Amino acid sequence: MAFKHIAIFLLFHTIFQFQLHKSIGLDETWIKAGYWQYDTTNPSTIQSINSSLYTHIIYGYAEVSFNSSIDDIIVTTSNDEQLRNFNKIVKMKNPSIKTILSIGGSDQSLYGSGLNLLMTSTYFTTRKYFIDSSIEIARFYGFDGLDFCWIWPTSSQAMSNVATLLDDWRVAIDLESKKSKKTRLILTMASQHTPFIQDLSFPIESMRKNLDWIHVFAFDYYHPSTTNYTSPAAALYSDHSTNDNLNTDYGVNVWIKSGFPSEKIVLGLPFYGYVWTLVSPKNNKIGAEGTGPGPKDPMYGTEGEKEPFASTNGLLEFNSIKRDMIKYRAKNSTYNSTYVMNYVSIGTTWVGFDDVESIKTKVSYAKEKNLKGYVAWQVSYDYTSILSQAAALVPRNKIGSNNNQEKGDEETRTLQIFTFDEMKEATNSFSVENELGKGGYGPVYKGKLRNGREIAVKRLSETSSQGFEEFENEVILTAKLQHINLVKVVGFCIENGEKMLIYEYMPNKSLDYYIYNQVRRLILNWEKRVQIIEGIIQGLLYLQEYSRLTIIHRDIKASNILLDLQMKPKISDFGMARIFKKDAIEANTNKIVGTKGYIPPEYAIEGRYSTKSDVFSFGVLLLQIISGKKNTCYYGPDDNLDLLDYAFEMFKDGEGMEFMDQSLDDTTHSCKLLKCMQIALLCVQKNPLDRPTMLEISSMFKNIENLVMNTPKRPAFSTRQDEDQVGNIIPNGEFDIDNATITQLVAR
Repeated sequence: MAFKHIAIFLLFHTIFQFQLHKSIGLDETWIKAGYWQYDTTNPSTIQSINSSLYTHIIYGYAEVSFNSSIDDIIVTTSNDEQLRNFNKIVKMKNPSIKTILSIGGSDQSLYGSGLNLLMTSTYFTTRKYFIDSSIEIARFYGFDGLDFCWIWPTSSQAMSNVATLLDDWRVAIDLESKKSKKTRLILTMASQHTPFIQDLSFPIESMRKNLDWIHVFAFDYYHPSTTNYTSPAAALYSDHSTNDNLNTDYGVNVWIKSGFPSEKIVLGLPFYGYVWTLVSPKNNKIGAEGTGPGPKDPMYGTEGEKEPFASTNGLLEFNSIKRDMIKYRAKNSTYNSTYVMNYVSIGTTWVGFDDVESIKTKVSYAKEKNLKGYVAWQVSYDYTSILSQAAALVPRNKIGSNNNQEKGDEETRTLQIFTFDEMKEATNSFSVENELGKGGYGPVYKGKLRNGREIAVKRLSETSSQGFEEFENEVILTAKLQHINLVKVVGFCIENGEKMLIYEYMPNKSLDYYIYNQVRRLILNWEKRVQIIEGIIQGLLYLQEYSRLTIIHRDIKASNILLDLQMKPKISDFGMARIFKKDAIEANTNKIVGTKGYIPPEYAIEGRYSTKSDVFSFGVLLLQIISGKKNTCYYGPDDNLDLLDYAFEMFKDGEGMEFMDQSLDDTTHSCKLLKCMQIALLCVQKNPLDRPTMLEISSMFKNIENLVMNTPKRPAFSTRQDEDQVGNIIPNGEFDIDNATITQLVAR
């Protein structure tokens, strides 16, 4: 399939800006929303929604009706059974997703409709009944918010009324939340691409004050029934030869210049295109002369029964566009970087639409403009999730617009998007025989692709604590990082609600498989263990010093060190990794994650992490490599010392060699066990300032024969510290216990 590959770009300097944005307390939620409209003619079902790719799904629509019994306007619904099932089904696939009930929509332009009456009424009771009924219905069906879809104002009175409506609506929502002690309902509104329509203006101040955000419908600038030239119906930019007002960049800038905050703008993405009939098939560029909409869909008549890109009124959903491109072997699809759109023609039929390139560029634009996110119209038009995947996996950093990518950026790697069926075939239906290991993330399977390449498939289980954000984080990071001592990610699968990472297959499993086993550890003599230690150092050195930003892994442990055919190590599992700029010293978090026994005290107790966090983890790992001992056991004469305390006591008492794995012999090697033990103890000191940097550690190993080092202080969490010092108390957090014995890609 031509659209099975996606290039994921990670520009490190802008990720720092994003991290800074989060650190100063601004809203860090990136909205990935999509409308789903109930339609009796649409075969799409609620079950087809790939909610794992979204943060918010908007159900359209609840109706606005005149109730004669109370002589007023209320919100009603006509699909009770579907509404009852909607939240249950959508949230089953993605428990963290938020759902919003949209009010208005298709009936809003009808004269005499409930919405039209509401917008022309000046009575307080009318607004009150409408508002109260909207909140009641949202709560009854389990929605997390309300959306007001009203984009065609007809008068200045209507604009004034919507301002008053939003004022009253916000007060009512806040009051209901306090009374019910439930989370406050989200309040959003759909709007035109610009706040000014002819001589009318949306009530910007009321919208800014009362709405959580707005959905800017950045499409439908042209329509084949009103424009006899093939046109960019959802142009991101103008080429300055056409109407400069009819493009998204113009509209977004007007919203912002008018005082509406960019952080409250969610950019609309069209998952459909428009079809024109060309005058001449030879003139098939943008701006070519046309005669109106393309062929009519045969289900509504006999005209155009076998013609490609047939539609009802010129609008054609993305699914149908791609289907007909394949069916009719259309190979002349063109991407226009000025308007940011795709177009294709077959004979005299021409269709302009947004394909993967366009969607990714528009999402990148939204990030560059510091918008709040994007909203797809609509989800059911993309039941194969091609566009949804493209939008969701654009990196969360700002990428830049109009194809102006930062020069000098490191080479990026193309990841393959696998289908669920491909993974099922590769792993023999995820058979037990193919299972390599299992961790907190879920099972890991060995697989083989059709081309014969062996892979390891890490499959997120439904009970896993790792969410899509961490999955996305690992995809983005591993796509960018390239080093001989980092595991390579081949691709991923996010079809059918699944989250799978596909790695290069590492036939010799992970380090913990050997060092904790009395027999298998013999395979790793001292020479091989030195090779492993040096490889881990080089991998961490690359993450901390030789990539453009500082990368903190935050989960360095034996089970995350994989071994290739030559027993060379590769660091894996970047789901919890964090990035910040070179001159940043440390960062803070309220969410403590990692593996107990490997995390330093400043992180476990205060939530502070830095490069010295990974140094601490490396020190623990180094002690395990030279001793073959787990950090989940107790040692010493009374079995009351953890691994760090035991190592320190043995070293202090001159009995360090008794701490070592007795199968190791360093007599013929320049790298000595006791020197490694001393380096490890320097790494696990309580104060991060006392720990060496990875550069210093690398230098120590290169000059280890003649190395003179400081005497290490007592390790962190020591039970033998002074009484006024912090003991081995670790607060609650998302920790693993690294007690794996047979692992391939042990997940958290």
